[in-house]
Amino acid sequence: MSHFTQVETKINDLVALKAALEELGLAFEQATENQLVKVRGWKGSTLTAEAKIKATKSYDIGLQLTEEGTYKLVADWWGIEEETNEEAAKIQQRIVQCYAKHKVKAEVAKQGFTLDEEQVEADGTIRLAVSRW
Repeated sequence: MSHFTQVETKINDLVALKAALEELGLAFEQATENQLVKVRGWKGSTLTAEAKIKATKSYDIGLQLTEEGTYKLVADWWGIEEETNEEAAKIQQRIVQCYAKHKVKAEVAKQGFTLDEEQVEADGTIRLAVSRW
């Protein structure tokens, strides 16, 4: 019986995702041209994915490419919750939010803006102030 559960995301930029994971202190591994990565789950079960995030000592979060060109997060979220004592939704939110921040920063830089200020509000909202001369 599989414990893997899928979570749809809007992640489509692995460069921004790598930057976000580095900021969060999470290891990232991408598949090679001819070999997908193995994602670890409950009792040694595995599945394959285009990339993975090492979530804990025993569990990974896989990134599987969808037909829409985005990546879904696939993991044994129960096992990850057990090892981290943190709700899966909070882990997912932290990854997606940090990814979005890095994606926005890359996009505004492409458009000639500079990042003037980055603030994290008490509720976790991230505010970025940019300008262009």
